[in-house]
Amino acid sequence: MTGGAAAAWQKAQTESIRQGAFARWPNEAMLKVLFGSYLAVREEPRAGQRVLDVGCGVGQNLLPFAARGCDVAGVELTEQMAKEARESLQGRGVKGDFRVGTNRNIPFPDASFDLLLSVNALHYETDEANYLAAIGEFARVLKPAGRIFISTVAPEHEIYRRAEPVGPHQFRIKDYDFRNGEVMFFIDHEKYLASYLGKQFAEIETGRITERLMTRTLDFFLAVARKS
Repeated sequence: MTGGAAAAWQKAQTESIRQGAFARWPNEAMLKVLFGSYLAVREEPRAGQRVLDVGCGVGQNLLPFAARGCDVAGVELTEQMAKEARESLQGRGVKGDFRVGTNRNIPFPDASFDLLLSVNALHYETDEANYLAAIGEFARVLKPAGRIFISTVAPEHEIYRRAEPVGPHQFRIKDYDFRNGEVMFFIDHEKYLASYLGKQFAEIETGRITERLMTRTLDFFLAVARKS
């Protein structure tokens, strides 16, 4: 993601906080998958585990893990965004370690976390090489046998349907929002997500969730896997 795109994200997040329109609650699909009974290999988060959210927004996805007694951390694109996440969670009685970083540059040591969350952030990589590098970085900061949860845009999502293909799995965003002109890496089948993850992870389970909320269609591939 370019510096201009990071600045645009910071502006959008700050404005949403000012208007009170930011996401206050955790991603519903993440909750169902990680705390529900849908996985063949279940392992609910437990006290003392360390959980990292890469592209954490205001930290809302970390709340259920903190409630279980986990130590939580997050990564965002700018210091201002990390500060907003830190303050948002502090306002809800949760202390977290929030730092500046990206999918491919996570500012934590090797083998630091039991669980890594990537909620609608991985597709911001621009090409296959960067996509694979991001997955490799996710694996680096996970402990042996650590797990990952990924949610990423699927073909029926309107941001995908409006985008212009410019290369293999590469799409330029158009007619959407401040992301117009950015190139993102969208996959069109769960098998590709499993294949890319398979280079670093095992016990891969994939799924998909599609919703029509009034006039808007949201569509995401999901995956949970364990570090090989």
